[in-house]
Amino acid sequence: MATASVADVGLGDPQARLRVYLANRPSLEPFAYPGDVMPLADGDIAQINAQEGNHWRKIFNVFAKFLHELKFNGTEEFSRWQDYRDARMLHPGSGVALCFGGPSTMTSKPSHQVLLMGKQFAEECGFFKTDGAKWLDSRFASNRSGSVVTPYFDYRQLSDERIRYLVTLLKG
Repeated sequence: MATASVADVGLGDPQARLRVYLANRPSLEPFAYPGDVMPLADGDIAQINAQEGNHWRKIFNVFAKFLHELKFNGTEEFSRWQDYRDARMLHPGSGVALCFGGPSTMTSKPSHQVLLMGKQFAEECGFFKTDGAKWLDSRFASNRSGSVVTPYFDYRQLSDERIRYLVTLLKG
């Protein structure tokens, strides 16, 4: 199992096998600058949502919907994605992390699945300069190492239909 690289900072399981990278971070301490990948505990997502508002609520909700649809690492134990989000997502052993900033590498096959949230962020990370980077359609891109660019985790950008498409990409 992979351990977090020195470059990974964010929220979730330090040994995450699926890492979603984004440019933003919550402003609420201790979540804003955790130092490495910090596992969440019961109530942390609700606290971030209460303090940070709709932006983070959308990210967490879309992430949970995606993971539940993917049937990733025990999500099928939960009949509703909301229950998974509140009880296990980004907790120790969940296998997932939201990382702030770009991944340390996109040119070699990582020991975990890499998703980059948003076209502009992927461009800023140099994704389109990697070997084999190509657009799969107008919203999703991938490269030879298996990293994938997704729409931003927002209901309009990553709709249920697009979540299902992303799941088929990853299960490929």
